This record gives sequence, structure tokens and C-alpha cells, in this order.
Amino acid sequence: MKVLIAEDEALARRLLQSYLEKWGHEVVAAQNGAEAWTLFAAGNFSVVISDWIMPEMDGVELIRRIRACQRPAYVYAILVTSKSQKEDLVEGMEAGADDFVTKPFDRDELRVRLRAGQRVIELETALRASLAELAQARQREGEVGAKIQQTLLLGQPPHDWPGAQVAARTIPSQQIDGDFYDFYQHDDRCLDIVVGDVMGKGVPAALVGAAIKSYFLRALSSLIAPLDRGKLPEPEEIVTLVHADVTSQFIGLESFATLCYARFNREQGRVTLVDCGHTKTVHFHARTGTSETLHGGNIPLGFNEGEIYKQVSTPFEVGDIFFFYSDGVTEAQNDAGEFFGVDCLVELIQMNNGLTPEELIDKVRAAVVAFSHTETFADDVTCVVVKITDMGKALSVTHTN
Repeated sequence: MKVLIAEDEALARRLLQSYLEKWGHEVVAAQNGAEAWTLFAAGNFSVVISDWIMPEMDGVELIRRIRACQRPAYVYAILVTSKSQKEDLVEGMEAGADDFVTKPFDRDELRVRLRAGQRVIELETALRASLAELAQARQREGEVGAKIQQTLLLGQPPHDWPGAQVAARTIPSQQIDGDFYDFYQHDDRCLDIVVGDVMGKGVPAALVGAAIKSYFLRALSSLIAPLDRGKLPEPEEIVTLVHADVTSQFIGLESFATLCYARFNREQGRVTLVDCGHTKTVHFHARTGTSETLHGGNIPLGFNEGEIYKQVSTPFEVGDIFFFYSDGVTEAQNDAGEFFGVDCLVELIQMNNGLTPEELIDKVRAAVVAFSHTETFADDVTCVVVKITDMGKALSVTHTN
């Protein structure tokens, strides 16, 4: 170990240095506390052995300063003193001393106390190494989760569905979350969108989100196959089947997911959606310049195995906007602990209804950053925007992550 000695008595200082070097330690010696502090500030020491009473700066003040400087590695501090009163020992311990050696010191006693300090240093070093390995493992988990999120959770909007513009984006937080979305284009008449959020964070939440998406694909296949050509199962049938398939597993995992399943039907000019405890979808009406929030009374997936999900339906017109989002948007907080909230989101959509969906998402992101005074979000910020256009025009899609 590298040891710093602070001792104003020359004989005691040389004796200490001789013993320590004989035991294999690297030693730097100072003649008083002030010199020792200067050396400590410029060096990297594992142990400090200091006399209590010294000129310019005593040992207690030296140790107090050492503790206050907060080095990344622990420094073991031993006070050498002739004081033996309980109050003196308490003062030294409160200053940060780990052990005491009584003057005149015994060589064997000093060696035993130094070994105790060495064990503490070795344990602390091993702990820091373990924490570093754990941090690296978490970083690797985050990288794996990010790949899962990009490849499995975030679907690609269709490029050829006429009559609307669609943009979808997830702005990741520091942790991997369970936000997901997907798009199912049945024909030129109908486009289904699912936007969801799994409870929890990390790779487990991401994997559950990916599993839910696969269950929706299976449910669509199994329900469409027996039907007459051209007929689609209702959104409530699809969600109810997925719920029946996954709920028992969710209960075992102590997890659940909120989501919104929406179907846009061009022929009918209506959107039909099943809301499973998700954030309220904002519907901006271009004709009136007003907005409403769409939601149903269904519980999240994974709560009650016998739940039957019901859909709601509303008409749309050219210029209408549907804004789907995760709670990372509305639950972003400012310095005062206030939430961004649904009202701010609705006002923002109304003020910027002339923008493209991608531009609107950019506006929302900028507003959330300005509100929270940070670009690092506590939760993923996920937005999916559908803007109804001339029904004779092709779909323009932008998808960025």
C-alpha cells in the first residue's frame, strides 16, 4: 500500500518509515499536518498515519479534510497519540479516524492495526470492482434492450395506405421501457394501429411488449381465417382474444399492459377503438378547431381473465388529427414537480394543427423538453399521429426513432 506519514518528531517519523518500508509498503513522510495535506492532495494514498498534535495543522484537522475531499477510493486513517481519554477518542473518530495507536507505539501492535486497515482497503477495492462489473452488465443489458426496442417493439407504418399521413416516434429514456406500437394494413379501406405500454422497465418489459405484439398477429390470423373474404373481425374481438391468451401469464409475471387498438375505416369515415386503460387519445376536429379525448372503460390487459373488452366509435373528417401517446409525454415533470399534462398537449395540438404529423411530434418533443428543462426523460416519450387527408391521395409516412 502507499502510506502517508504525518509526524513532527524526527525520530518517531524515521522509525515509522523504517518499519513500513520493511513490511513492503511505499512510504511518503511529512513533518507536519500542513505538509501532509499538500502531499495528500497531490498523491494517491491508501493509508494515512498521523500524529495527533503537530504544528500548523493537527492530525484531527488533517483527517477531517481528508474525509471532506471525497476521494473515489477509501483512505484508512490511523491516529498516533498519547491521549487516552474517552472524549479524545470520540473526537478523533468523529473527525474520521478509523483506528488509534498509542504513543510510544509498539511495532507489533502497529503492524496488526495496519493489517486490519489493509483488509478494509482490499474489501473496498473488491467492492468497487464488483460495482464496476455490475455497471458494465447494466450497460450491456441496456444495449440489448435498445436493440429489442428498435427491432421488435416499434413497427413500421404502411407506405401505401391512402387518405392519411402517419408519423410514429419513440424518444428513449435512460432506461429501456415497454412502449410499443404496430400497424396492420388490411386493404385500402382499413388501417389498424396498436399503441401500448407494459408496466415496468428494462429488458423484461421490452420482451413482454414484443410478446404482446406477436399475440396480436396470431389473433388477427386466427380470427380472419374463418370469416368470409373481405370481412374483418372487430377490434373488440381481437383485443378480447389477446387478453384471454396473455392474462394468465401476466398474472404469473405480476405485470400488465395498457394499450389502445384503433381501426381507421375510410369507407365509413370512422375510427373504432378499444382503450385498455391507456392514455386518452386526442382527437382534433379540423372543422370546429376543437378537441376531445377518446377513451373507454376497459381495464388494462392482465387484470381479470374474464374481462370482455368493448369498443367505441367516432366519425372523422378531412384535416382531423388523432394523437396517440405514452404517459412519458403527459407525466414529464418540471422543477416544481408539476406534470406537463393532457391540457397542455391538447392546446399544443390545436395551435399546430397545420403541421405534418412528423412536425407535430417535433413540436411536442420541444415543448416537453422546454417544460422539464432536460432532454433526458424519466420515461420513454412515444407518439403516433394520424392526420386525415384528401381521401384520393396516397399515404405519406415518416417513421423515425
